[in-house]
Formats: sequence, structure tokens, C-alpha cells
Amino acid sequence: MLSLVPYVPPIARDAGSCVCGVSRWVFEEVLCQSCRSTAVEEHGGRLPRLLADISYDYRDIRLTWSAAGESPESFNPRVLFMAPDVTDPDRGKIQLRWFHYWADDMLVAACAAGASDEEILALAVAQAHYAIGTLAVHEVGEWFTYRGKQVFPPHRSDPGFPADEENGPDGNGAVVLWLAYDHQNGTARTPGAVAVPAGGWKPYLTDIGTLPGQRLDADDSGITVEGPGDAPATRFSWADVTAASSPGAEDDRSRILHALHQSIVSSELSVVARHLLVRGQPVLAPAPGSGGSGLTWRFHLTYDG
Repeated sequence: MLSLVPYVPPIARDAGSCVCGVSRWVFEEVLCQSCRSTAVEEHGGRLPRLLADISYDYRDIRLTWSAAGESPESFNPRVLFMAPDVTDPDRGKIQLRWFHYWADDMLVAACAAGASDEEILALAVAQAHYAIGTLAVHEVGEWFTYRGKQVFPPHRSDPGFPADEENGPDGNGAVVLWLAYDHQNGTARTPGAVAVPAGGWKPYLTDIGTLPGQRLDADDSGITVEGPGDAPATRFSWADVTAASSPGAEDDRSRILHALHQSIVSSELSVVARHLLVRGQPVLAPAPGSGGSGLTWRFHLTYDG
């Protein structure tokens, strides 16, 4: 199971019609209503059995495969999480919202296309990984502040979706998470250049707000992210984090804030990887680009929405 390779079903998603040639009602759906009903009837008992092998239950975040009140045939990863409200951090944890990956039928379509059990599991793991990972990016965006203001607000107005309060890609504002998988070590990054600010790093860090219980430290060689909870401290060199920063980060402050954001997200994604389980065991490598027995994964953030 630890040699799992992510699977992409051989179904075109941009043709605007089902493989049978019938137009779809919703763009995100892969199959038309008739084909979907047939696939659910044939594979509706198989999918719950396979999806029951995938679990995530850590730090008040729980993975399920259908939202409350929805049809069990949705077969999409749903993330229910409890956390303090960023507008009132001293209040106790509350249930904030459901978070889902795609409101589509990709897993059902993969079954219809003849995917094996291992391929279905691989696709479902990738979907769950993305759902929980984008939630992590969202929460980092909620709490990551500089001098009291959010640096990368996860909620922003979008003229294309005026009635949607979760505007922006995956509810993360201008920040977009990209995930990739392979069995090789992550590609080497070109060293970045972040000038040491006049007066050192400490003044910047005292103006930074992070996730509850999380602490940052920095020196001339890199950044250390500690916590929250029992998450192990992670260390990043400036060269590792600055190359992936936004190309628009031209001044020192912007580069530093992007580097800090990259480090916090990387730390949180490592937490996600350690606790996303298949049959009770981690299936992903513990850190982006690392090898070992788990599936190697890499991430990239863009900052233009």
C-alpha cells in the first residue's frame, strides 16, 4: 500500500459532455445523470468499502466522505473541523464549516472507467490530501498577520461570484495550492536571495501573528516553525523557501512575508501527511520532497488567484 501511485481516470473533464456524448448539467460533473445512476447502482457498494480505509482524525479535524444531509453517493472528501474563531481567539473552539474537494463524481466515474481498487484508493487519497491541505492553507491565511492585518486573506471579493462568501480558489483568496506526487526526491530549488533586514529578524517576528500555539524563530540561515500541539519543530533554510515565493515579491518585506508563509504552510502540510492514514498507516512521505517508505509529494503555492 505504501507504494501507492496516484491515479487519474482517463476521462476528459473539459469537453462539456459525458463520455456517452450527453451534455452535463454541471461543469464539475464527469458523468451525465443516466450514466452516473448506472455507475452508482453498479459500484455504490464498492466505494464505501474502499473509502472506509482512508481516515484523518487529528487536531479536531475529521475526514468523512459525504456532508451532513447529503446523498451517500456523493463520495467526496468532506472535512469537518473545530477551531477558535480568528475574530475571537480567546473563545472556545467551535465548529466552523464543512470543506470539500470537488462537488463532482470523479470517484464514481473512475469506477465506471474500470479502475482497480488500488487506483480508486489512490485517487481518493489524492482528493483527501488536497481537501485537508487546502483547509490548512485557509487556516494559515486566517491567522497569518503582519502588524495586525492578514497578509494573504483567505476571503476576498470576486466579481464572478458576488453571492459567494468563500470567494477565491478553494476559499483561499489569492493563494492556490498545487500538489504533485512521484517516487523521486523533490526537484532541487534555485537558491533565493533574502537580504537580512536592518536590525535583524526579531522585529519582523514580533509583528507576525500565526496559528494558535505556533511559534516562529529566524536567523540569518533560515526559519524554525514550532508547534502547534505536538507537531515537531521544522527548520527551513532561506534558499529552500524563497525560490517558491511570489514573483511579485520585489521588496525585502514582501520576500520575508512570503518566505514565512511558505514555511508555515510547509510545516502544516507535513502535519497533514503524517496523519492521513490508509488502513491505519501513513501513506504519504512525512515532508514535501522527502523519500522513505511513503509516497513522495511536493507542493507549490501561487499568489495570484
